[in-house]
Amino acid sequence: MRLQFGVIDFRVLIPWLLILGCSLLMLYSVTSPPAQYADDQDTYTISRVFFQRQMLWAGIGLVAMLLGSMIPFWIYKDYLSWLLYGAGLIVLIVLLVLPPMRGDTHRWLAFGSFGIQPSEFFKVAMVIMLAAFLAGRRGDPNRLSQVLLTMALVLPPTMLVLKQPDLGTGLTFIWLMFPIMLWRGLTIRRLLIMTAPIISGFIVLYGQVSPGTELTVAHVFWAIFMIAIFVLALLYKEMPLLERIAFLVASIGVGLLIPRIWAALRPYQQKRILVFFDPELDPLGAGYQIFQSKVAIGSGGILGRGYLEGTQKGLAFLPARHTDFIFSVVGEEFGFIGAMFLLSLYGFLIIQGFQVAGKARHPFGQLLAVGISSYLLFHVFVNVAMTIGLAPVTGLPLPGMSFGGSVLVATSFLLGMQMNISRNWRHY
Repeated sequence: MRLQFGVIDFRVLIPWLLILGCSLLMLYSVTSPPAQYADDQDTYTISRVFFQRQMLWAGIGLVAMLLGSMIPFWIYKDYLSWLLYGAGLIVLIVLLVLPPMRGDTHRWLAFGSFGIQPSEFFKVAMVIMLAAFLAGRRGDPNRLSQVLLTMALVLPPTMLVLKQPDLGTGLTFIWLMFPIMLWRGLTIRRLLIMTAPIISGFIVLYGQVSPGTELTVAHVFWAIFMIAIFVLALLYKEMPLLERIAFLVASIGVGLLIPRIWAALRPYQQKRILVFFDPELDPLGAGYQIFQSKVAIGSGGILGRGYLEGTQKGLAFLPARHTDFIFSVVGEEFGFIGAMFLLSLYGFLIIQGFQVAGKARHPFGQLLAVGISSYLLFHVFVNVAMTIGLAPVTGLPLPGMSFGGSVLVATSFLLGMQMNISRNWRHY
């Protein structure tokens, strides 16, 4: 556990320090009005306290990164995996029992003016748990029993965070299963057949919310998808016949059931789903954030308006500009060049994580590195897609950039573990 110079992997540390530096620059910006409105204090509502607290969280995050890089790997696998998972489940249950501490949600544990979001730390527990569990499993990873056991680990915390409610974290838990299981040996064909009912329902639901006649492109695509699944089930002899038939029937059944469920929904429930798929249907309501975000990014052009000169954030047109939509401020003030520079830093960390997984010798080290990179990939992709209108608002922050101590510390700890694997890949 003694710190040595070799503990620090600068290929991880330097990009992360640059991201944290960008975060502080942008948080200072969102707490400052543009120069032409400097005398009008009503043009911005974000307190400078957020910038000051992010500096504190950045320091704590670097300590967490160092800690993650120093803890011996056998402790992660043999002790911390089940300990963190079990303790995290208890905390998530307690959150639902306690009265809401912020608004009407059960996401936070408040300590005075500070708040901690336990579900962000449970993402760390989920990555470690999935890696340890699948690394210790023997037998064919394509067996249904193996997949169901993995789902049994993921579904309880997923249901708990959805009750908070926190859709973004729930989607993160579900997402983490797939790349780790694929790296463990689950085939794409098997995964496609098993997820066919979900894909079938999503396609038909999109057809229901699409304007136009009853027969839409989505319905035609659903028919083609069903034919493809039928052919795949027919040819995929490695999967038991009964399982293939069950998933095929479930896919057809879900697709036929969605229109009946849609018709049974109340108008306000249908509207929520419609706006989920197309926020521009309600630009002054549920779609307001995405609309203003696209305006901010588009106005930045190639080089941006200039640091501290963003009017969308300065005039408070852009909500959540210090949290979920901080990428929009980057696009407005630094333009396409600045946004691509930031994304390249994330891309470097993600690619390096998969490279470490490729050379690690121990299955646990491989799966843990895959889980860390997949976690970062999902957050960056969903958050950026959300800000440019390619994905609905799910509440996922941009790690290291968005204000928030929980996600910053959790991500720093994960990257510290990536340092650990990179340094000890011959052993792990």
